[in-house]
Amino acid sequence: MHPKILAKIALFLLFAAVSLQSVRAQDKTAAGFTLRTVVIDAGHGGKDPGAVYGKVREKDITLDVAVRLGDKIKKAYPDVKVIYTRDKDVYIPLHERGKKANRNHADLFISIHVNSARNSAARGTETFLMGTDNNRSNMEVCKRENSVILLEEDYTTTYAGYDPKEPDSFIFFNMMQSAQLEQSVRMAELVEQQLAQSPIGLSRGIKQAALLVLWRTTMPAVLVEIGFLSNQKDREKLTNRDERGKIADGIFRAFAAFKKEFDREPEKPEIPAVTDSVAAPTATAAATDTLFRIQVFALSRKLEPGAPEFQGENVDCLKVGETYKYCIGFYKSRFEAAGALSGVKSKFPGAFLIRVAPDGTIVR
Repeated sequence: MHPKILAKIALFLLFAAVSLQSVRAQDKTAAGFTLRTVVIDAGHGGKDPGAVYGKVREKDITLDVAVRLGDKIKKAYPDVKVIYTRDKDVYIPLHERGKKANRNHADLFISIHVNSARNSAARGTETFLMGTDNNRSNMEVCKRENSVILLEEDYTTTYAGYDPKEPDSFIFFNMMQSAQLEQSVRMAELVEQQLAQSPIGLSRGIKQAALLVLWRTTMPAVLVEIGFLSNQKDREKLTNRDERGKIADGIFRAFAAFKKEFDREPEKPEIPAVTDSVAAPTATAAATDTLFRIQVFALSRKLEPGAPEFQGENVDCLKVGETYKYCIGFYKSRFEAAGALSGVKSKFPGAFLIRVAPDGTIVR
């Protein structure tokens, strides 16, 4: 059999194995979630400088922000174990970063990077999740961040035939189905909300890309691009020590909100299921109850009932600021909602879970 075919078969089997790990990890979430261990990954390092502008190197900026973030978490949450993939200027292969998180049974993986683009006008922060996206700019980020594996010997074996120079390699990332996607989406949302208030001050949103540093992690995982080194305005903030501290503050606030939201008692399986009706919760629900809905997409305009964008589904909307968030269903448990999510994704691939209060308003 042709070596490339064998390599792709091996890649498929590895994806299947990781997917199985993720499904098993869902049991932990369903039974109750306590964030006890976080792995913080400072992008690049050692012989891999990352993005470079003059004497400014991405690897130095990411290390500084990562260590500052870890220090803030340790101080605020002494019971949380903080692990760095690197805490000095050393080269760590991409596959070792995810493995370290898995070995330590991490509950959250945060990878910190600095962006770069040919267009010097591009600026702002953006947070990536593991996945695929046909957007060309997302693919460029993917190729740039993954190209570091070319510094490793026999990388096609280590990464199961993946080659950043081969477009076909990206197709196989579609096979990755993570049970932790909903938590990753929520963490990414919180990061972008907080960084929009940071020195960079501009969020480019949440995106998906086939990033090798995330692909074998079996816990919620995000890769944060904290600004563009290629943009003068961003670069001035990124090279300022005080401003980097504020960026770390923003990611820390996102972490704190994520931990508060996901630290919970085990869910009780005897709670009766709630159907996919869009009817509001009953008035008998306790004021402290938390419900879940599936957000299928969001727009800056309101659609009329039965709009073709709903694809025949019973969708209603929640207005948050100037944004209309279109949702399906009410569920009393995250586990139940996650079970319905897979079916919804067949029509709305970008769908994810949100929490709502008994009156239907979104809970942050």
